[in-house]
Amino acid sequence: MTIREFIDDCKKRLLPLYGKEEAASLASRALEDIFNISRTHQLTYPEEVIPAALNPSDVIERLASGEPVQYIAGFEYFCGEKFKVGHGVLIPRPETEELVTHILSDLKDLKNTQNKPKVAPFKIFDICTGSGCIAWTLHKRLSETITLETYGCDISDTALQYAKSQKLLYSSRWPMFFKYDVLNGDFLALKSFIGKLDVIVSNPPYIAEKEKELMHKNVLDFEPKEALFVPDSNPILFYDKIAEIAKELLTPGGLLYFEINPLFADKIEQMLKKKNFQNISILEDLSGRSRFAFSRRDL
Repeated sequence: MTIREFIDDCKKRLLPLYGKEEAASLASRALEDIFNISRTHQLTYPEEVIPAALNPSDVIERLASGEPVQYIAGFEYFCGEKFKVGHGVLIPRPETEELVTHILSDLKDLKNTQNKPKVAPFKIFDICTGSGCIAWTLHKRLSETITLETYGCDISDTALQYAKSQKLLYSSRWPMFFKYDVLNGDFLALKSFIGKLDVIVSNPPYIAEKEKELMHKNVLDFEPKEALFVPDSNPILFYDKIAEIAKELLTPGGLLYFEINPLFADKIEQMLKKKNFQNISILEDLSGRSRFAFSRRDL
């Protein structure tokens, strides 16, 4: 199969699922990420035969079924890095890149204090870590200037396998990932293990069940439901529980960062106020939707 034939067949097969422009974009991305054929090469040599290490027809079939191109390729880009992904782990989103950018901006002036014999490590905890993209990115960017300990937890064994396998580093100290049930876990054991923290960040499940009908097949049929959905009766249950954890584990003045569902921004803001968090901010993403909640533990 030639490059041109692959693109034409993709556009034809994917049109009912994605529309004309997205189908064409997916075809081009599949060639680049799965077959290592750059977009420039695609345009320059359209009659070149695609190497069949993976059968191009099989790739088209998988894409036509709604399977995300990231799962077929085995990775997604996040903050300039390739993160391994596959069935059972959520694919990192651009909005989460924005969250990380906000955090790095807030923490950009952190530096190791000089002229002291020992500096206590700055500690970050990524709750519901998934692929580990938040924890790994923060760890990589910040560990160059400060003594850092980074932790990530998830209830999914599959997600933790991906998080532990990333190894983007960089230094002798990597993030530590472990299994923990945010809603029902042994908090005293967690507190004893992890101690006091400077930053807690979380992109937990936040899509209400009622929103399913608005979602695309490639998400509903392939990405892990436990990483996506919350009951309509209590859509902020993860935020409420994580805020309770933050009240106990954050040092005075410690920072809490959430990625949120715009539908529940007001509920989350009111919940944080009731728990006496300070400097609460609801920020919009690049599309203008309320997507992030930032706050500070009371002093």
